[in-house]
Amino acid sequence: MKMPLWKRILAGLAGMVLMNIAIYSTYSIAYTGISFYKEKQNRSTLTAELVHDGQLIADILVSRPNSEWKDVLQPAARSNGYRIVLVDTKGRMNTYGDAEQVGSLPDQEVMAAVLEHGQTVEKLKRSNPFAKGTALAGMKVSSGGQVYALFIQEKAPSLFRGLPQQLFTSFVGFLLLFIVLLLIGRPWRHRDGARVYINAIRRMSKGDFSVSIAKSEQIPQFGELAASINDMAAELSQMEQMRQTFISNVSHEIQSPLTSIRGFAKALQHEGIDDEQRNHYASIIENESTRLSKLSDNLLKLTTLEARDEPVQLKPLRLDQQVRSMILACEPLWMEKDIVMDVNLDEEVTIQGDDELLSQVWMNILANSMKFTPEGGTVSVQVKQADGGAVVSIADSGIGISEVDLPHIFERFFKADKSRNRKLGGSGLGLSIVKRIVDMHHGTVTATSKADEGTTITVKLPFSPPPPPQQSQTKSQSQSRK
Repeated sequence: MKMPLWKRILAGLAGMVLMNIAIYSTYSIAYTGISFYKEKQNRSTLTAELVHDGQLIADILVSRPNSEWKDVLQPAARSNGYRIVLVDTKGRMNTYGDAEQVGSLPDQEVMAAVLEHGQTVEKLKRSNPFAKGTALAGMKVSSGGQVYALFIQEKAPSLFRGLPQQLFTSFVGFLLLFIVLLLIGRPWRHRDGARVYINAIRRMSKGDFSVSIAKSEQIPQFGELAASINDMAAELSQMEQMRQTFISNVSHEIQSPLTSIRGFAKALQHEGIDDEQRNHYASIIENESTRLSKLSDNLLKLTTLEARDEPVQLKPLRLDQQVRSMILACEPLWMEKDIVMDVNLDEEVTIQGDDELLSQVWMNILANSMKFTPEGGTVSVQVKQADGGAVVSIADSGIGISEVDLPHIFERFFKADKSRNRKLGGSGLGLSIVKRIVDMHHGTVTATSKADEGTTITVKLPFSPPPPPQQSQTKSQSQSRK
């Protein structure tokens, strides 16, 4: 006698639940045991990530003077939820970030291991797999003949964090899989159309994003699924191309100054060169080192801005005064090239914005305009109020940008004329940083230009950016309760 359909469905659900429990229980026990053992051996994934981040921060510190270390460590600690501790050989200690929730400071034994023996330390302390702990990584930093110990601490969550949610998610996943197989199992049993979809997904999982399911190969009932796979493959292909382009650009921008430094460093070792040549070679090495440092700073700044999820800190800001201050800060640039500054600022233009971030916007645009403006040229700056916001326009009489290059100037590492850009310096990141900061303020930035006729950059900012969606939703809920 054939079992009724409802009994078969119940039996399938029961088997699915039991299989889910068995698989996830086995996985949880194995994962917990292995993870806890690795933590006891100081080989956890969390501390390895801290070591990696610490080495990146240490490389940046070495490239900058000690007076600027605070400007590097404080944002790094806040953006990643770390507590960063810097200790010198005399035991003097500076902390950055959350000083209360991470736990106790590094002990003397750990400090001695780093400062005296130069060891890289990894430690993760927790009483049991169910408890939270503290992860610590430490490494030595040498700068200017001084030795420091750099420690990064972070709260280590319980190994069972999110276990109920994962169990529920796994159950729902198996349930959906069961329903899908139940609904489409019969038609796919009589035709080989499923193989097309499976092969497409397998190719994408191996990194082949040139997948496209033709209409002649699609199952009529699942045309939308085929369209989704094609769209996903196209987007992944675009992301992969962007990733490869970014890596290629970074490698090129780093390799070029390194090649110059290596070549002129070898030239300095030759006997028989006079003092004038030696000074010339040393000057080139210094300039290329400065270029590498600026590239590193801009990369770090752009990465921090793109990874920043929280909204900007909005405060009342006199935009006219801020732009005037930035123009005065650039005075050495326009005085050196005898550039005429045509400044037209409304008397009082007040917006809600982040003072530090917007200062970076005006500095980057002004520096670009002055860099590409010839001697005796003109840079015009205008700040005025418009409908619902403020408009800042910065125009120059420089070399201009061609129509082909103009749509790409806000892309990372893009340079309209690579030969001239290399002579004038620059990493191609300045306008990318500008666009990211303006986007964070819910504004727009546009450019108009013609080759050999100059460029105009226009930034439009609202008087008060709209609140984040989460805040808006909370406000509407509280009003409805009232």
